[in-house]
Amino acid sequence: MSDTPRQLFLAYLPFIKQVATHVCRRHGFSREDTDEFVSLAQVKLIEDDYAIFRKYKEKSKLSTYLNVVIQNLFRDHLNHLWGKWRPSQEAKRLGPLAIQLERLMSRDRLSFNEACETLRTNHHVEASVEELAELAAKLPHRAPPRRMESEETLENHPSQELTPDERLESQEAEARWQEIIEILKDVLKQLPAEDALLVKMSCELKVSEIARQLKLDQKPLYRRLEKILNALRQELERRGVRADEVRGLLGAPEDEDDEPRH
Repeated sequence: MSDTPRQLFLAYLPFIKQVATHVCRRHGFSREDTDEFVSLAQVKLIEDDYAIFRKYKEKSKLSTYLNVVIQNLFRDHLNHLWGKWRPSQEAKRLGPLAIQLERLMSRDRLSFNEACETLRTNHHVEASVEELAELAAKLPHRAPPRRMESEETLENHPSQELTPDERLESQEAEARWQEIIEILKDVLKQLPAEDALLVKMSCELKVSEIARQLKLDQKPLYRRLEKILNALRQELERRGVRADEVRGLLGAPEDEDDEPRH
């Protein structure tokens, strides 16, 4: 390797910024938080006299090596912000493959399709898309960890201290929400694996995006999902979940073409 580590850093600096910015945007970071991580990544790459560059052994392209390094730096950054990620009990029960899949979709916030591709390419997993879809349907839906707020932001917030009545009301609401979630989990277990996966994906994605990821036709998928959600609402209401509570859990299918809702 003829170039010095410093020369390599300067030559690849635009690429480094591009990769760091991309991973931040994919995780919904603000411009300010993105700039912070891009700067952090550059600092890490020049630490200890460009140690990361000196460890490069030319077994792969430098761009590939740096991509992996930046992804790992970002993971460490998330752990610092949000605390270390841990798999759910259900993923542990289902085994190592379920843990890998949950980590990619929950912690790294990859789409189902991206997670499958990562498992096949980086981990040499031979399970089919159908098998992975069935596994994903059994995993609990986990919202991404909340971003930590700056001291300045917190100072501008009104006091969060609750009165005794408000605290009791909040506890009752939380208990009711947990009860509804358990009912929903039980109902989802009764669905075919792919139907349950569609319901979970519809909480975060438009129909067009789900269709692309699962390689399904969009219009039939819209009707199918609408039918599944209607049946799910009816079953939840049959089990004592009020209509307004159901609306808080399940919305109408959304897609980019603004399919009319009936």
